[in-house]
Amino acid sequence: MSSVNFKSGEEVDEYPDICERCLGTDRNVKMLKQNNGAECKTCSRPFNVYMWKPSISVKKHSKTIICLTCARARNCCQSCMFDITYGIPLDVRDAALKMAGISNGTPILTATKNKEVKAIMADKLESKFKSQEEEDESSRNQEAARDILTKLSQKLNESSPKFLTSKSDRREHSSANIKDLKNVDISKILSKLPFNGVITPPPADESVTSFFIFGINDDLPQYVINEYIQKFGKVKNLTIVHRAKAGFITFIDRKSAEAFASEINLVGRNKNKATPGILVLDGKYPTRVCWGKPKPLGVTKEEHSKLSLVVTKVLKQLAEKDKKFEKTSRLESSSNSSSSSSNGARKVNERKSQAVGRKAKNEDTKYKTLSTDFEL
Repeated sequence: MSSVNFKSGEEVDEYPDICERCLGTDRNVKMLKQNNGAECKTCSRPFNVYMWKPSISVKKHSKTIICLTCARARNCCQSCMFDITYGIPLDVRDAALKMAGISNGTPILTATKNKEVKAIMADKLESKFKSQEEEDESSRNQEAARDILTKLSQKLNESSPKFLTSKSDRREHSSANIKDLKNVDISKILSKLPFNGVITPPPADESVTSFFIFGINDDLPQYVINEYIQKFGKVKNLTIVHRAKAGFITFIDRKSAEAFASEINLVGRNKNKATPGILVLDGKYPTRVCWGKPKPLGVTKEEHSKLSLVVTKVLKQLAEKDKKFEKTSRLESSSNSSSSSSNGARKVNERKSQAVGRKAKNEDTKYKTLSTDFEL
């Protein structure tokens, strides 16, 4: 792994495509480069991974997750995978261009499921972009697309809390969202979700092969969950709604599901088996998991947002239950040890008192002679 400082003027053979928001506000950004350090999430080819800290106060490293070829072909950031020019999600960008009747070359990458074919298409698309760069800049379609995307990015960035930097801005935005969500009714959705489920024992119904997972962090990628659960068996369906902080995992057979449950039971961090199990993904993303059949998690953005608030509240309640359980267990164990020691001390005291009693009895014993003239 080599160190790269992009502000120092050093010559490097490859620069990553990273947006300003992911780079952070520091003037000097020091990056760690790992040659062929990971597999591209789009085309599955190995690529050079870059890691850096957006600011000194941030402990977590940011990193690139797709290769440079796929990023340039899709015109997106290698880290957040947003449009690198306008900072908007790719699906929103492509949908806006399609509605405006402007052709976009990037959907070609999603036309096939073969990853090798995607990589070849990305290479061809990148060379096509380079050869037609000057021509595209002067075309009417490019001007129209630029105008549409600029307006769209302004609208989205005003309403999106993803990149709010200051704590006061995030606090104001969250409080405003809570006020807006008061009139959203999700009681029917909540009544069907197994927040009080358990990981052991497994349900008696052998047809149940699914789990309810909640407490999903916004930074937890779905592929991390998918890669973890696939080692237990074939996955029938994986539904993750990051906005709702919840989802469902469904295995094809019961054997795989029970293997997954036993793993959580063994390595889980919660000793209280009456609450959902704790699963830590990628070493830093704790989640709660329990048996449960797939249920709807809402349809609208408001329903998902309100459900996330409920999930956060339930997580706090479960944490308090686990703390009380551990405290009670410690008190019981200490009381049992003290009672056993007191019983031992009581037995010792009884033995001592019995010995003293026998000694006193021997001292009080008087002997009489059969004859009066017997002398000692």
